[in-house]
Amino acid sequence: MPLLCCLLVAVASKAQSNCSDYLLLRENAKYELLTYDQKDRQTGRMTYHVRETDTSGDKVEATIQSQVYDNKGKLATEGDFKVGCEDGSIWMDIRSLMNRQNAMEGQPDMEMTVEGDKMLYPGNLQPGQALEDGSMTMEMKNKGNGQSMMTMVMKVTDRKVEGKESIKVPAGTYDSYKIKYNTEVENRAMGLKMPGMRLETVEYYVPGIGMVRSETYRNGKLQSYTVLSKIE
Repeated sequence: MPLLCCLLVAVASKAQSNCSDYLLLRENAKYELLTYDQKDRQTGRMTYHVRETDTSGDKVEATIQSQVYDNKGKLATEGDFKVGCEDGSIWMDIRSLMNRQNAMEGQPDMEMTVEGDKMLYPGNLQPGQALEDGSMTMEMKNKGNGQSMMTMVMKVTDRKVEGKESIKVPAGTYDSYKIKYNTEVENRAMGLKMPGMRLETVEYYVPGIGMVRSETYRNGKLQSYTVLSKIE
């Protein structure tokens, strides 16, 4: 799930207490990421812009505006999400992975509720380390009668730091940490179980910068990948 890969950013790889070291917690910081399919054809572009930050003691929380463009450069979706830091460890609300505007497009008679965990990233990451899993539940209901029309449950499991690798992307060459995890998506419509989906993700990130490349696989075959192209 590409969007999921791109939003897990700014994770520390060593113990740090200065949260200002993370670029996505600095006001007006900007990122650009490019997405490609398995045949190296560009399919889209994403931008992140830190709109505001709130600091309280050793805690920092940032509101980030995200914009997703299609392969023709047209704005497809946009929204905000939050990233926070406390004692050098990063958290992100997994609910930000669901773009409400995109999900609700063409559904004016529906209302959506989303509940989920905070994805935690400790500040002392090491090769072989297991990370906490997370889950999110999204439900769409009819505004008129309150009937549940669709429910989606997304589970992120088996998160593990595989090791260190040098990785080259358009934004530069970095010494990165490699993380693998699985994503399972279950859907129900009108109470009936629908076909689900299971994806495997490999991502590479750099201390203080975040994710610089992510790869999404299905049944062992590469489906898409995302690379960091620009930092401002």
